[in-house]
Amino acid sequence: MDSVAAYLRPLYQDLDGVSRMDDVERIARIARRLYDADDDREFELLLLFHRLGNWLDKVGNLTRTSLATSIGEAQLHRVAASIRRLDQPETDAERAVAAAAIIDAAGVRGLAERLTRARREGLTIDDVARAELREVAVPEWFSAEARVMLMERAEARHEVCRQILGES
Repeated sequence: MDSVAAYLRPLYQDLDGVSRMDDVERIARIARRLYDADDDREFELLLLFHRLGNWLDKVGNLTRTSLATSIGEAQLHRVAASIRRLDQPETDAERAVAAAAIIDAAGVRGLAERLTRARREGLTIDDVARAELREVAVPEWFSAEARVMLMERAEARHEVCRQILGES
């Protein structure tokens, strides 16, 4: 998987030079806690590719990736199909990755990312803090362990929002 990660690393580079590979690795750590992967290659590929969205579906990318990484095209097609289903995951592996992405965004880090976008959207810090105090929606397909992780992060996020509003 190291050679695949090395191939994908430039694709996770933003225009400003910041790598999003740390996001992939952070989400992967959460997903591995939710899914017992025991050498599940497709799960590991899903972890590596999921933040690229439909990139594998674009003309030439799947074949080029197969040639560069020696991963079979059929396996890459299955990974691409799993990525398309992450909004409504069907397998345990897909549920783990989808839940991990939601959990990652639900905490204080997600709030910080939301605050960085707020100015561009014409919102104040207080606007964001008030909006983020809403109840957290837990998808019905979340496992019990994922629910606990989500609620812990959401509570930490809510606490920061309450502190922000308390200083206003």
